[in-house]
Amino acid sequence: MLVDIAVASPPYKVLQTKAAEELKKRMADGVAVDRLINAVSNRSGIDSRYLVISDAEDTSNDKFFTSGNNHIKPGTKLRMEKYEKWSKLLTTEAVKNLFSKTEFNPGSIDRLITISCTGFFAPGLDLHLVNSLKIPQTVKRTHIGFMGCAASIIGFNLVLEAMNSVNGKDTNILLVSVELCSLHLQTESTNDNILANLIFADGAAAALFTSSNTAKSKGRLKLIATQSILFENSADLMGWRIGDFGFEMILSGELPKIILGQAIPALKKIIESWGLNTNQIKYWALHPGGRAILDSLQTGLQLKDDDMLPSRLVLKNYGNMSSASILFVLNNIISSNTILSDEFCCVVAFGPGLSMEIALLKGI
Repeated sequence: MLVDIAVASPPYKVLQTKAAEELKKRMADGVAVDRLINAVSNRSGIDSRYLVISDAEDTSNDKFFTSGNNHIKPGTKLRMEKYEKWSKLLTTEAVKNLFSKTEFNPGSIDRLITISCTGFFAPGLDLHLVNSLKIPQTVKRTHIGFMGCAASIIGFNLVLEAMNSVNGKDTNILLVSVELCSLHLQTESTNDNILANLIFADGAAAALFTSSNTAKSKGRLKLIATQSILFENSADLMGWRIGDFGFEMILSGELPKIILGQAIPALKKIIESWGLNTNQIKYWALHPGGRAILDSLQTGLQLKDDDMLPSRLVLKNYGNMSSASILFVLNNIISSNTILSDEFCCVVAFGPGLSMEIALLKGI
């Protein structure tokens, strides 16, 4: 079962209007680019985001992409050093918040799943969390990297497999996601860069799962099933490469059409294979990848505005934090509702490939 979720955000909050103005200064490519930045910003569905960089703070003396009056492009090495520092800080905060909420003993963690696609270092986050939070040195560890916005649901698949393999014994699993997208600011005035710079953000989240029936938490959910699907001829729609100046994003404007035309029919078939239909899903945790993506999901699934509220609120207040976002959405659902034993929650996110990851949970 999913016991609870806790989240952590960086200290720097930037309004979307401010971010758009900063981006115009850095791209400095004329009226046409300025208009495109304004259009993307206004249609994003985002009011604010949290970042580990302070460049939009007028009074900050510790800017990362600014030196004096000059805008600079730090190399990948410097970006990864910043990633290591902040990923450790934010994941530690999220896990401590989780253990505080659940009054859980970290010495009882049997498995640790870490998730991130925005940075690398080794030994990695798993070792840091084990040492700093007194998780057993014998914990089984898995890291899911470079699998994009859907990676936390891939983590759910590992959780389910682990739960099904213990033959009735108690097992406790900690899943931790952190993404620091702001470290990969790219200022060449391409459509991909403008879109990525205006929707992606930073954040961390931690989720606790257990097979024990003694754990208690408001809004608990049982993880029932997971499913993955890859769509043919879609590899160029979403992805990224490691460049000399951070990670370079590929993000096609065709994604909403693909979701509406291919992903929604596939999702409905998967839900039907579980013996359900979309009308039987009480709660929807949909990855807030962008306003257009959420609009396509709402249209295709014929969902009410209330069904979309958790996802739209996360997008509005936090932006797209890649793999951490879906945990923010689930956290909103379980903290705002008393989920009954006969109510289902469907979790959906998209990743490079193009892939779709789905999880089904039920109230306990």
